[in-house]
Amino acid sequence: MVSLLYHVFSKLPIRVLYFFSDLINNSIISFYRNKIVEKNLINSFPEYDSKKIKKIKKGFYKNFCDLVFETIKSISIKESELKKRVKFNNLHLINDHVNKDERVVVLTSHQCNWEWLLLAAELKLDTNLHVIYKKLKNRNFDKLMYESRSRFGSILMESSEVIMYLRNHLKKVKVLAVVADQSPKIKSRKIWAQMLNQKTAFLESIEFIPKFTESYVYYASMKKTSRGNYEVNFKKIAQPKNFKTHQILEKYIGCMESQIYENPSEWLWSHRRWKLTPENSQ
Repeated sequence: MVSLLYHVFSKLPIRVLYFFSDLINNSIISFYRNKIVEKNLINSFPEYDSKKIKKIKKGFYKNFCDLVFETIKSISIKESELKKRVKFNNLHLINDHVNKDERVVVLTSHQCNWEWLLLAAELKLDTNLHVIYKKLKNRNFDKLMYESRSRFGSILMESSEVIMYLRNHLKKVKVLAVVADQSPKIKSRKIWAQMLNQKTAFLESIEFIPKFTESYVYYASMKKTSRGNYEVNFKKIAQPKNFKTHQILEKYIGCMESQIYENPSEWLWSHRRWKLTPENSQ
């Protein structure tokens, strides 16, 4: 029943889905992770006064509601509509590597609509996009998200199995995408770094995978140009055989922070990004 309703709802025109987004926008702030969002914003921007924090929070919830309904739309959106809504300014940089038989790791973050970013990239790349993902606890929604994310041909690799997959199928992997600002589990191998004025844990695989696969590393930044429309830029942050210790992570954080400071309400402030601290992760 959940799957059927999800598919039926996704068939509605995007303007109708935005109508529902507007309906819940004013109320969701009162019950969905309000304290988490506010705490994350205050800790990340200690230089901002309460008025500015409130403005960012209000913008975040508006964008978040749109994201929810755009994600629902993902499972049925037509290729032609998606291509119009997500514009790539320099995707040729990635395809150039593919056509030279070079591997690429693309790092991105929970900025704007990463679901549409991955779907649209699959339509434009000269190879299949491999994507690292984390299974959802709810099996029904996990199945729906898997179906949505892979519908144009992207190959999904569960995060706990990615190293084994790469060892067995490395020749098939030309472009690997990672939404790399996930919070690691306590037992995961992690690196600590400063991000948004806080000690932040990152998965060690951010550094390991590009080295293991001898890949060029790019950061994909996404920016909203108008409601439901985005543009994407790629920036090279590292290349094979020239990796320095923590170079990839440092440049990734630098790119992500610049993007967040430019459009702070477009990042996913509702996730528990700083639930791990150096003290509680031992």
